[in-house]
Amino acid sequence: MASETQSAARPFGTLLRLLVAYRLFIYLGGLIAIGIPLALQRAYSMELSPGARTAIVVVSLGLMIVTYIGERRVGREHSGSGTGLDDASESYSLRLRASIATAVVGLAVGIYVVMEVNPLTGAFFILGAFLFAYMGYRTELEGPDGV
Repeated sequence: MASETQSAARPFGTLLRLLVAYRLFIYLGGLIAIGIPLALQRAYSMELSPGARTAIVVVSLGLMIVTYIGERRVGREHSGSGTGLDDASESYSLRLRASIATAVVGLAVGIYVVMEVNPLTGAFFILGAFLFAYMGYRTELEGPDGV
């Protein structure tokens, strides 16, 4: 039974390692794929259907999320191997990492809302993202005692 679990996990682990190896291309490619329909709409008045744009965003963000999970998992498996993937997770608190992750999501949503919905509403998301990052950074500087 354990060998079945290991054989099923091996292809997934290989996929995660491949995604981590090309993570910069995946992140940049995802941002470009999300931005191209918006740029085409603004520059040439060419508009994709809302379903196609939603599919592009969902697939791009899904691939980015799986890549990030791979970074965390590969980093944890190889801690101490000198890869440097797990160094950040050991030196920063969980609160700081959670607030930065929330800030990044808020920033991405804010930029999307600015371009697609309403600039003022998007600005609130971007401001909230900044405040979440600041909150985590400030808590990290104060230390566990609040000093």
